[in-house]
Amino acid sequence: MAFRPGNHDRAWNDPPIFSYQQGVLSGDTKPEETGTSTSKRTLNKRIAFPLSGGISKPTMTVTSPPIGLPPPCITLPVSAPANLAEVSNAQSSKAALETQEQLDLDLQKISNSLHDNLMSYIETEKQEDFNKRLQHLYTSWKDGKLNADIHQRLTIITESLEVKDFVKAENVRVALAVDYTADCASWIVVIKNIVTQMETKLSGL
Repeated sequence: MAFRPGNHDRAWNDPPIFSYQQGVLSGDTKPEETGTSTSKRTLNKRIAFPLSGGISKPTMTVTSPPIGLPPPCITLPVSAPANLAEVSNAQSSKAALETQEQLDLDLQKISNSLHDNLMSYIETEKQEDFNKRLQHLYTSWKDGKLNADIHQRLTIITESLEVKDFVKAENVRVALAVDYTADCASWIVVIKNIVTQMETKLSGL
């Protein structure tokens, strides 16, 4: 900028009048043309973000199968379900067989105990009728008409008779007759007579 000459009306304290040259403001005139050493400043220059250094993202390496080779195959055993089914069926059959064997063994013990006590403590004239009634018990047991609770109570009765615990045997017999009247109606009276006669004859000894 430079003073504009020819203005002689200015007072001593008036501000100077400047003349702006377009070349200086627009940046088109070089410093050599204006006679000054001021360099042109560029205010809109962008600085690129550094490509190296700073935080780097992790890279993932994907391994591809060799070219020309098929992907690996996983072969599952087709017969596995069939083998499991066979094992399960075998275990079920074995458990059923063991259960049936145990039931047969329990029935054998009960029938032997009742028969021996019947022949030892019941009057001769009643033995034939009582034997027929007990056959209904044995047949119902074999045919699966008596549930596990009846099986267990009959076992307790015979074991109580073996140790001469007549009170326990009679209590279980009464509960059996009340809880399963229809199932026990044909033979429960035989067990009652056996318990009563054994207690009567053995208590005096």
